[in-house]
Amino acid sequence: MTDDHDTGYEVELGHPLVGVSPDATLEDPQFELTFVGGVPVSGEPVPYFVARGRDRERLDDFLDDHANIERFEPVSDGPEGRLYRCEWATRDGDIISAIRECDGIVRRMVGTRYGWSLSVYFPSNELTTRFHDACLSRDIDIDVRRVEPARLDDRHPPDIALSEKQLTALRLAFERGYFETPKETGLDNIASQLDITEQALSQRLRRALRHLVGSAIDDLERDSRSE
Repeated sequence: MTDDHDTGYEVELGHPLVGVSPDATLEDPQFELTFVGGVPVSGEPVPYFVARGRDRERLDDFLDDHANIERFEPVSDGPEGRLYRCEWATRDGDIISAIRECDGIVRRMVGTRYGWSLSVYFPSNELTTRFHDACLSRDIDIDVRRVEPARLDDRHPPDIALSEKQLTALRLAFERGYFETPKETGLDNIASQLDITEQALSQRLRRALRHLVGSAIDDLERDSRSE
């Protein structure tokens, strides 16, 4: 085996939709809830999800009843899907806490009515084994589908070639807490600092978020084609 600094392990697994009431059952077989990686700006990672399919109108019930989601809000909506920002409640004994404890990186996470499908990178064989043992000892229901060596530097980074104006607006919105829950500032304050109208700022942020989501989805599809 090569040095753990160079090689890690990719684990594909399934996990049930725990903590969801029967009233929130998603019936559309085409429905997908796709995790979109983001940059944490306030201490804790903030999950973003893209909802696609006919059942996305019922997604509020699903998110409201999910045991691991404390609060959520829609960020944007378009033909490619609806983008949600969620505040994730990590609890001792759940799968997310086990992944964190073993230095795992969630590279892909897709939810359907049949459950979650995850692809998780672990930096070493020891940490991969520790994660599996932690799931067994805590009765975390996982279905391991594939384990194989993987290199992070072989992965394709998402294309985030935003315009300078989009990047400036997005960075300022993050820094001022516009994406926090509750919001720490409004569009009017950010727009005044950029010397543009609220409408222009809103359109600029939507275009930037649409570009980031589209790039992330393209990266996921590129990864799935290479498997």
